[in-house]
Amino acid sequence: MGAKGTYSLMSIPDIINSLGDWGLTVEEDRLLRPTSEFVEFVFCACLAQVTGINREDLLQPAQDALSISSLEDKDNIYLSALTHNLLCYHLTRFANAARVDDFSSYDISKPTKERTLLLLSAFINFVKFTEQLCNPFVNELVNRSNALLVDRDQVSSKLAQTQKQIQELKAKRDKDEPICQELRAKNKELGDLVLQTKAAQQPIVQEAALLKEEKTRLMERKEHIQRELEAISDANKRIRGRIVQSPERVKRSISTMSVSRTEHKKMVAINETKARDLQAKINALVIIEQDLRTCIDQLQVVEKEIKSLQDMQKDLAELKDQLHDKKIERNELQLKQERVVKQLENAHAKLTLTQQRAADKKAANARILERLQGEYNDMAEQRQENDLQLAEIRKEAAEVEEKISEHLKVSEEELHGLLKEYWSLKCATNVYMETLATKLNMKIS
Repeated sequence: MGAKGTYSLMSIPDIINSLGDWGLTVEEDRLLRPTSEFVEFVFCACLAQVTGINREDLLQPAQDALSISSLEDKDNIYLSALTHNLLCYHLTRFANAARVDDFSSYDISKPTKERTLLLLSAFINFVKFTEQLCNPFVNELVNRSNALLVDRDQVSSKLAQTQKQIQELKAKRDKDEPICQELRAKNKELGDLVLQTKAAQQPIVQEAALLKEEKTRLMERKEHIQRELEAISDANKRIRGRIVQSPERVKRSISTMSVSRTEHKKMVAINETKARDLQAKINALVIIEQDLRTCIDQLQVVEKEIKSLQDMQKDLAELKDQLHDKKIERNELQLKQERVVKQLENAHAKLTLTQQRAADKKAANARILERLQGEYNDMAEQRQENDLQLAEIRKEAAEVEEKISEHLKVSEEELHGLLKEYWSLKCATNVYMETLATKLNMKIS
């Protein structure tokens, strides 16, 4: 029986040196006259170099398989046989990978020199091949898998933060919308009031200008009259000093001057009355000027509020653009999440189907054990295949459960982080509302 493969046949010293590199001390005599225990030991060492599986690792799966079987007598003979079958199964897979298609349990139970050397040559060459070429590829796959897991966690966290920011922006927009409407209405009212004030200001300003001009004319006339009175009084004094008149004439002059003085007093009283009226109008104009200054101040405040409103509208537009971008990003993340969920569902479906198949195969194996106790070799092969599949399924189930537990742990951490961010954002929102209320002179209950 010859082994088929693409490897080269190694000499005994090369085989001893290669096994020595792995920490195995092998004598040449044992290679020339191999025994089943020696062959099994060396083959297990080669298998462990690639897969990390040895005979001790197979004892627990074999015990688990026997514990769930329907056999009443679970002696050590079944455990040893099942462990041997599992080991043969893994060695067969290892031999197939090493391009040895005709490997069987006969190579372990009844070893020969030529066959053992051929198999060791194939196994050692395959191990060296994996060490040189496969390990970098496997490490790269592991690193890529870890990077993908990290990216998935980051994407999930970013998705949660984005959804939270979107909700906060929506809530802030809905909360600020009544204030914006109120400011728009107030802005419109102030604008109408400004136009009305400007319209009412024009006739008052014109009237004030006329009154000022009239006051100026009256003051000039008053000064002119006073100068004339002073000139007349001086001339009268000079004339009195030069001329001596008769008493009758003096009396007539006095009466005439008394009448003139009375008329002059009336004219002065009239002018004083007009001056008081002008002063009252000037005071009214001063009050109107103060009102106009107040209106101008209010207009400046309104302009500031309008500018602030425009800035808020600009910020709102930017927030809308950011919200649109976040929606697009959220849709992409939802698609990725849906693909991951679909893959998880497929894995669960495969796990359920595999478990059902394993249960069916286990029942079939029990029936075969009861019916074919005399045909131990054939029964051992079938039971080996079925129990190995069951062990792989359990291993896959354990990996899935471990991934589920890790995912739950990550979800809980994300939930705690989200709650912490929620309370901090709530405090920031309260501070923002108080600041906004203070600027708008509003009271918040």
